[in-house]
Amino acid sequence: MSTTRPAPTASRPTGRRRTLTLVIVLLAAFMDLLDATIANIALPAIRADLGASPAHLEWVLAGYTLAFALGVITGARLGDLYGYKRVFLIGMAGFTAASALCGAAPTPELLITARVLQGLFGAAMIPQVLSQIQLLYAPHERGGAMAAFSSLSSLAAALGPILGALLLEGDWLGLGWRSVFWINVPVGVLAVIAAARVLPEGRATTRPRLDLPGVALSGTGLLLILYPLTVASDRGHWPPWAYAALALGTAVLVLFHRYQQHLSRQNRSPLVEVSLFRIRSVGGGLLVEFLIFLPMMGFFFTLLQLLQSALHMSPLTVGVLMLAWPVANAAFATLGATVLLPRIGRATVQTGLAVMAAGLAVLAVTSRSVTPTTHWLAFSPGVFVAGAGAGLAVAPLAQLTLQDVPTRHAGSGSGLFNTVIQVAASLGVALFGTLYFSGQPGTHQAAHDAGPAFATTMWISIALLAAAFASSYLLPRAPKTQVL
Repeated sequence: MSTTRPAPTASRPTGRRRTLTLVIVLLAAFMDLLDATIANIALPAIRADLGASPAHLEWVLAGYTLAFALGVITGARLGDLYGYKRVFLIGMAGFTAASALCGAAPTPELLITARVLQGLFGAAMIPQVLSQIQLLYAPHERGGAMAAFSSLSSLAAALGPILGALLLEGDWLGLGWRSVFWINVPVGVLAVIAAARVLPEGRATTRPRLDLPGVALSGTGLLLILYPLTVASDRGHWPPWAYAALALGTAVLVLFHRYQQHLSRQNRSPLVEVSLFRIRSVGGGLLVEFLIFLPMMGFFFTLLQLLQSALHMSPLTVGVLMLAWPVANAAFATLGATVLLPRIGRATVQTGLAVMAAGLAVLAVTSRSVTPTTHWLAFSPGVFVAGAGAGLAVAPLAQLTLQDVPTRHAGSGSGLFNTVIQVAASLGVALFGTLYFSGQPGTHQAAHDAGPAFATTMWISIALLAAAFASSYLLPRAPKTQVL
């Protein structure tokens, strides 16, 4: 059985250098997550400039998401095999180069290819972030770092529209939509240079073999599930083939799980250490994570549809409104992970779920009576309260979920945590998109139809958060450093 060899104490960053190291890995993670949302705002400009078809535009988004989701488990294992720092640097450099290819793409086909490469290199990079946090911080010091990492997904989803709108409307250097991708390049180059100097080393002391059959099975199963969810997100009814693909993908993942159990029993380095699911905090935490991110990502998708397609708000107006989420999220994530978690333990997550549900309830009530003249400020209270609740709930979750994972399985734990986010996000967008568009005439709905449809998705989201609240009792009562 492999173990993780952290960097020698003398070479570990401390003080300001450790803070700089954390900023670098979180910046890289934020860039990756932002690219999953920011491209949405550039799609009309891409279509006009490159003559892209609707199918091309669909794959500009789906190619990135699918490639990342298919590769993230393997990326986590590669960190165990070849070193977290090395794989992070390769992923960051590749992601930066792929961003440049996106910005220079002369045809839709080449843009799609570059987006797939972005997703694959992102899948190598992101799992190493949690591993680096484990190397940088002792368990009792990880609260703030975990809060920052756990908040990135929702922050990126909220900031993507406004950053994309600013880049497009500013038309920096006359680049148009290409600036959405080119902006990654200077940031990525600086991050690679800095990371090469300050990131600590860490890897498995014994090099397990890469489970290639496991890679194939997990990739096939996830593809069969995520592809129909991705392409069906803006349809009121799913085609029959989507249901067939979901059923087949589920069967393949069941086979993958059994194969991993077989390898684990024979001590043959499975791609995913399935014994982790027997740890109460891991299984419970992943369930809570899924039940949070499922409605959260559905919320972002449907709210943007309501505001832009039905109420005809400009991208910049929508972006300004959505700023309420990251502002509240960042403040309450820090409060939850560093102040409340050490004192009240898992009650921090439960409080956050209740607050988030309250924010979504406010939005449900607000949206039922919207008209094309409804001011964007009417949505601000609900967005702010929901963002605050998400910060309280999500920020401590990674720490409580992964605190009992043996160090030798850090890669598998990180891979599972990130994979659940991707699957929940894709499923949330597809399910809530289907609910939102169901029974409506196309994607440009009238406000009197779209408002009640959005309200329905919010009440369903609240029910899912209630299920997450019930599941949260599977989490540890308190972090390990707290004695009750």
